[in-house]
Amino acid sequence: MNVSQITISGNVGQAPEIQEVNGTKVAKLSVAVNESYKTKAGEKVEKTHWFPVEAWDGSKGSGLVSNVIEKYVSAGTTVYIQGQPIIDSYEKDGVKHKAFKVKVAGAGSTFRFMGGKATSQVEGKGNEKVDEDVPF
Repeated sequence: MNVSQITISGNVGQAPEIQEVNGTKVAKLSVAVNESYKTKAGEKVEKTHWFPVEAWDGSKGSGLVSNVIEKYVSAGTTVYIQGQPIIDSYEKDGVKHKAFKVKVAGAGSTFRFMGGKATSQVEGKGNEKVDEDVPF
């Protein structure tokens, strides 16, 4: 069995970009994960790592993008995400490039909404369930 999964928790950098691909909604967003540590000299170092995330809706608009991301996620929202790390290869101006993203789709993925527009926590595992506090 092959497994490839990444877990990130951080803050959404800007409002998610919602697109439609072959009739399915896709949300693209960036999540900032902060790191801080002290060097051997005792200096505090703070870094922010940005992770591009691509979340896919369930069938017929019944999933994560339509029911959670589109309605409740905005800039500054704290999220917890488990998804598949994807490395895409492409060519631009004759130069080969690679791009990394976290894909959230299917039963092996988790998206937890930790705060932002609403006060309750929403959970979408893949394209399925959400917390009962949210009216959908």
